[in-house]
Amino acid sequence: MTLLKYPKDIAILDDIISKIDYSNALVTNCTKELLKKTCDEALKYDFAAVAVFPTCIQYVAKRLKNSSVHSQIAVGFPCGNHFTEIKIREAEIALKLGVKEVDMVMNIYRFFNKDYNYVKDEVHQMVELARGYGVGVKLIIETGYLNDAQKMVAGEIAVEAGAEFIKTCTGFGPGRATLHDINLLKNAFGNQIKIKASGGVASLEDALCFIDAGASRAAGRYNIIEQLNAIGYQP
Repeated sequence: MTLLKYPKDIAILDDIISKIDYSNALVTNCTKELLKKTCDEALKYDFAAVAVFPTCIQYVAKRLKNSSVHSQIAVGFPCGNHFTEIKIREAEIALKLGVKEVDMVMNIYRFFNKDYNYVKDEVHQMVELARGYGVGVKLIIETGYLNDAQKMVAGEIAVEAGAEFIKTCTGFGPGRATLHDINLLKNAFGNQIKIKASGGVASLEDALCFIDAGASRAAGRYNIIEQLNAIGYQP
């Protein structure tokens, strides 16, 4: 599909853009220059959020304050196998700085050892902390490591612990967002929880497919900006 062929496509495109979590600065070699550029682009296009590592959140939260673009912290990246106390403290510092969204990797080690109560309790603690600041939590389940039955267990944990979203991948593991997984999670959990498609979202068309399948958010990097420039989109 090619966007912006018809007038109605502009409305479709505006909707997609409003659901993009811009992760262009969520890279190991991030610089202050990249943070500024990423925030400027997110504000220009009015993306949903800017996702960054904890050490970057002070700048981003301040830069995006009083805008419609949310600052978003990546907690427990990339594998999730941190002490719960570390994850909680990491999020608490960011919340006090004004972060508006928490994206947290579930404890993969505990999950694979079927210590589901531990995983759920950790998520619940994060949800309760964030709720005190009026902030929601996305639980990243890293679908690339999981079979379909395990995805269902992870989804149940997210729902029961009170997470706002199930998020497919960090983008640092072996998996990527797929229509199969979005459909699987949407069919299983319906309106109990929102879904974020993350990992390998290569284009606006990809994002649209995931949104049409039931995702409320989709991750995106600079390739999204390049495509917007290429089609001559003016915010």
